[in-house]
Amino acid sequence: MAFKISRMNSRDTSRAYALVERAIPGLELGHWTALTASMDLRKAWFVAKDGEGYVRGICHVAVRGEGDRRRQLEVPLLVAVGLLDSREIERGLLDAAKAYAVAQGCSLLHVWTAVPSSWATLIDYLEHGPWDHGLILTTEGDDDPDQPIRPVKM
Repeated sequence: MAFKISRMNSRDTSRAYALVERAIPGLELGHWTALTASMDLRKAWFVAKDGEGYVRGICHVAVRGEGDRRRQLEVPLLVAVGLLDSREIERGLLDAAKAYAVAQGCSLLHVWTAVPSSWATLIDYLEHGPWDHGLILTTEGDDDPDQPIRPVKM
């Protein structure tokens, strides 16, 4: 099945909430709505939609660091749901994150494999670390994790 990967739009927010809430339990719908209220806020979110328009994957990105050598794209949340095609969804979201990283002048991606237990924890980790878990990928070449990205709780 082919999936369309795109930036989140206002119509996607309620459908995407079901995936985000599973990854970060306790994230209330009102908070999610506030996090995705404007186009500027939604630009940090990518979604994978199937042919029917259902959101089957979601990815959050954030640029961290200053200067050419220290600038990298953080991918703290990448969730894919599919019976047989979750790898295809993950690959599409990861490709979108890489393209965004290149556009933002980042040479590295840090795909987190430990999902924060709350949104506040995620924001704190983005700002202060630690960053000692996950996969570090380059924006050059066709890095493909040799195993599915399976987040675990922090």
